[in-house]
Amino acid sequence: MIFDFLNIQPDNARYFPAERLQLFATSILQALNVPEEHARISADALVSANLRGVDTHGIINLLEYTPMILDGSYTIPQEIRVIRESESTALMSNGNGLGFVGGVYAMRLAIQKAWETGSGQVVICDGRHIGMAAYFSMMALEHDMIGITYTNGSRSVRPILGARTRLGTNPLAFAAPAGKQRPFVLDMATSTVAGRKIELAHNLGVPIPEGWAVDYKGHPITKPPLKRSDAWAQNPLGNTLVQGGHKGYGLAVMIDIMTGVLSGGGYGANMSFGQNYTWVMALDISRIRPVDEFKQMMDDMIIELHSTPPEEGAEQVLVAGDPEADTQVLRMKTGVPFHYDQVKKLNELAASLKVDGLH
Repeated sequence: MIFDFLNIQPDNARYFPAERLQLFATSILQALNVPEEHARISADALVSANLRGVDTHGIINLLEYTPMILDGSYTIPQEIRVIRESESTALMSNGNGLGFVGGVYAMRLAIQKAWETGSGQVVICDGRHIGMAAYFSMMALEHDMIGITYTNGSRSVRPILGARTRLGTNPLAFAAPAGKQRPFVLDMATSTVAGRKIELAHNLGVPIPEGWAVDYKGHPITKPPLKRSDAWAQNPLGNTLVQGGHKGYGLAVMIDIMTGVLSGGGYGANMSFGQNYTWVMALDISRIRPVDEFKQMMDDMIIELHSTPPEEGAEQVLVAGDPEADTQVLRMKTGVPFHYDQVKKLNELAASLKVDGLH
């Protein structure tokens, strides 16, 4: 997790309960004239990321969103509307506003269509950054549905064998319910690592592992760059052709097709920074087989995976979603940790907007 990677320790961190963070983020957004419902949706998505240990997609992003709202890059308030739809599909406009809002509305509509037809798919044609993709896929779990989310982004990743960026980190998230076991929740970039981890590493002055990024000649770098440029690129998942980098590359292109090309918004190579297009799907399990039977088999599979003898030095085999769920349990008790520098910046933002800070 990013918390471990950045080596934030008790002597350089402060801890805040989720409720305080939710109130803080909501207040910041409302001070920027975001309607209350949209502010609460966005704050919940941000804090959920922090609780699950995905700190790169948490409330620290308010530092980025605020100037983009103030300079008009984001349209506030935004208008969510359906442009075109069928019984099981829809093309939705996010109104050039906060991506969390469009993402939540899109998954709500996909779930509604899944109730009616068995599956629902919604594509957002003018989206923005949606943060932790799993947040939207997990919305389907409470309805005993499978949720899937794809989202693309402007170029920061090289195609395999390439020396320049052409793709976004293009993450995907898949969530499936289980019975007594935790749900299976896969949330991954199709690059080796999420781009915001490199940005956060730079801000905190720590090196990145070899394999995350390369220079313009394809040589590995460990000093995290300040900004995107043609001088460096992130690696696709797999890093090299021998290690399967063509697979990460192929997945990234697939997501560009399902989000940007299908919506008409654009693909990584021709998108501007801040543009994101999203596709969500909800699948009603009960239309295929009884939900209880599905959940029982999910439990059996997860137990089987957990029972795999671990390799030397490892404690246990984990399943996607385990580390995040463990982190959420812990942070609900101890609070969410933030580096002192992050707290300072967030408090400065609050002061500039005349709202209460994280004190």
